[in-house]
Amino acid sequence: MNNIPQFQSAARHIARSAQQKIKNKTGMQVTLLLYPDADLLRTPKHMLHVIALSLGMEAECFKMKTRKRDIVELRFIASLFLRNNFPRITLYQIAALFGGLDHSSVLSGMARAYDLIQAGDPRFVEKYNTVLKSVNLWLRKEESGYASANSA
Repeated sequence: MNNIPQFQSAARHIARSAQQKIKNKTGMQVTLLLYPDADLLRTPKHMLHVIALSLGMEAECFKMKTRKRDIVELRFIASLFLRNNFPRITLYQIAALFGGLDHSSVLSGMARAYDLIQAGDPRFVEKYNTVLKSVNLWLRKEESGYASANSA
C-alpha cells in the first residue's frame, strides 16, 4: 500500500512525457486526466454530466464558447464541484474538460462562484444547492434519483 504515491508519481511522469511527445510530433496540445479506476462511474466527465442534468442542461454546454449567464454559471458550479470531489484534478485539466479554456479562467470562475454564494445571490445559491443534492445522490450511488433531485 505504501507504493501508491510512487505509482502515482510514475503515472504523472509518463503522462507528462506522452503529452510532450504528442505536442512535439503533431503540434497538438492534449491533456491527460489521471484518476484511479476503482470506481469507473465516478469520473470528472460523469460528474459534469450529473451537474448538467441536475440543471436541465446538456453536458455539451460546458464546452460552448458563449458568455450566456446560464452556461457561465454552469461552469462556475462545475469547477467548484470538480475541485472539491477530485482534489488531484488540476486547473488545466478542468479547463480541458470545458473545451480548452485557460486555467486562469477556471480560477476566476471559481472565485466568482464563491463571491456569489457569499453574497447570497438567490438564483445562484438555488442552482448550487440543486447541484449539491444531485451530486450527493450520485456519490451515494442513488443514480435513479439524481436527475429528479431538483424537484425535491
